[in-house]
Amino acid sequence: MPELTQITPVIEILILWFVFYQLYRSFRNSRGAAILVGLVGIILVGSIMLELVQATVLKYIVTSFIGIGTLLAVVFQPEMRSALARIGNHHVIRRFWNQEDKSDFVSQIIDTIPYLVSKRYGALIAICRSNKLESYVASGVKMDALFSRELLGTIFMPKTLLHDGAVIIENERIISAGSILPVSNRELKDRSMGLRHRAGIGLAEESDAVIIIVSEETGAVSLAVGNMVERNVDMNYLSIRLTELLYTANHAEKNQEIPVR
Repeated sequence: MPELTQITPVIEILILWFVFYQLYRSFRNSRGAAILVGLVGIILVGSIMLELVQATVLKYIVTSFIGIGTLLAVVFQPEMRSALARIGNHHVIRRFWNQEDKSDFVSQIIDTIPYLVSKRYGALIAICRSNKLESYVASGVKMDALFSRELLGTIFMPKTLLHDGAVIIENERIISAGSILPVSNRELKDRSMGLRHRAGIGLAEESDAVIIIVSEETGAVSLAVGNMVERNVDMNYLSIRLTELLYTANHAEKNQEIPVR
C-alpha cells in the first residue's frame, strides 16, 4: 500500500511527539523539564531534517556514533545538561510548549499581589507585550528568572537595592529588576499617586506594556495600559483583565483616551 508507506513517517513522528509531550506534562514543573524539551527538540528537528534531505551518509554516521554519544553524555553530563536546559528554556520553545498554561502565569500574579499588599511592599511590575523594552531593561539589573511570589517579595522588600525600581517581565519570565521607567508629565487629579504611579503610567503611555502598581502607603492596586489607569482594582477583576490584555486583547487600548479612574 504505497499510500500507507508515504504517511508512515508522519504517524511515527506524531506518536513520538505525543509520548514526549505526555512525559513533559508529567513533570513540567521539575528541574528536568527544560532538559527534556531541549533533548526532544534536537532529536525531532534533527530526524526530520535528515529525512527531508535524504542524507544517507550522514544518517549512517549519526547512527554509528550513538555509542560514542552515550559515552560523551556520561563524561560531560553537567555541560550537556546545561546546554539542553538552555535550548529548552529558549523563549520561542517555551512559548510553544506553554500554550495550555497561560492561565498559570496570571494565577501566579493574582497570588503574588495580595502578598505584596499584606506586607505593604510597594511594587511596579511591567509586563511586555509586542513592544520590546530593551532600554528600560538595560537601566536595571538584568535577570532571567521564573516568576514567583517569593522572588517578587524579595525584590520589593523595603531597603533592598532593587525595591525602588520596576520589575520587567517578558515571555512570563523576569528579565530585569530595579529598572528605571519614564515619568509621566500628565496631570493627575489623584494626589495619592506618587512617583511609582507616574513611572508606571509613563511606560504605559510610551509602550503597549501592561503595568501593575501596588501602593506602599495604601496597598491599593492600579492597572495602567496605554492612556488608561484603573485604580483600586480587586483580584477577580485583575485576573480577567490580565487574561484579556495578555492573551486575547488586540491592543486597541493603546490609542484610547480614557481618564484616570
